[in-house]
Amino acid sequence: MIKKLLSPLRIQQIITILIFSGLLLSIAIFPNNLQEYAGGFIYSILLLILMVLLIVELYITKNPQKISDIFLVIAILFVLWEVITRFALIDIVVFPPPVKVFAVYFTDYLEILLGIANSLLVLGSGYILAIIIAIPLGLLVGWNKRLYDLSYPISKGLSPVPPMVYIPYAIILLPSFFLSSVFVIFVGSFWPIFLGVITGVFNIDSKIINSAKTLGLSDKTMLTKILLPGAMPHIFSGAFIGLIIGVITLLIAEVIGSSVGIGWYLQHQSQFANYDAILAGMIVISIMVIIITTLFDKVQNHVLRWQ
Repeated sequence: MIKKLLSPLRIQQIITILIFSGLLLSIAIFPNNLQEYAGGFIYSILLLILMVLLIVELYITKNPQKISDIFLVIAILFVLWEVITRFALIDIVVFPPPVKVFAVYFTDYLEILLGIANSLLVLGSGYILAIIIAIPLGLLVGWNKRLYDLSYPISKGLSPVPPMVYIPYAIILLPSFFLSSVFVIFVGSFWPIFLGVITGVFNIDSKIINSAKTLGLSDKTMLTKILLPGAMPHIFSGAFIGLIIGVITLLIAEVIGSSVGIGWYLQHQSQFANYDAILAGMIVISIMVIIITTLFDKVQNHVLRWQ
């Protein structure tokens, strides 16, 4: 029992919890104004949530070492942030303390929430459209040699073009910035998914294809029951790359020409040198990406549970 309590993993977990507890104690008890009080309150809630999540995850996860490592890194980052700002190792105007940064969520919460909602709507529209078109088209191209010979040189010429290049043309040609952003995200996400589908079809064991042909399966059955499941691992690989490119493209598009969205929020705050709001926006983007990619991994693990 004592040996288990003193194991390296358990000691690491205790250290992580002690760090979070120390950060809670380090928050100013008597803030100077309402804004700092609100920031300290939000900061405290976040630290408590992290502590609860750490304890819960350690009991339900199959890999406690991984969870413990992640939360220890998060705790160390918060400690470094506190030390750098409290001792003014970097100008606190440029790199504000956590209390000031988290106070932004109290003052700008409505603007941030609307920005998140708009960004997710644009990203989801463009990305889902890319999936709907790229997967069946990729299956057809991968299965039909004539279509492949036609589309391969086109793909080589267009896929390396950064999607940001299309932004000025999309803004001019399409009737709204929403449609322009959706189109650019669609272009950025389409090619990785499309090429991933084709690669997946090519990597299916030829014995499986020949057996299916011997059974006289129709083209529709071949595409949906043989090629699609067989190519699924590569489809998810391409879809993940497309998702990341879509997020990057979304933020750049919002910075260039939008009047709403989390990317626009960052650009707007940077024009007034509001570094606390800039850091707050960066944290929001990081959390958004973590949540989106975590959901993506959950779906992938469920669909590919046969692997």
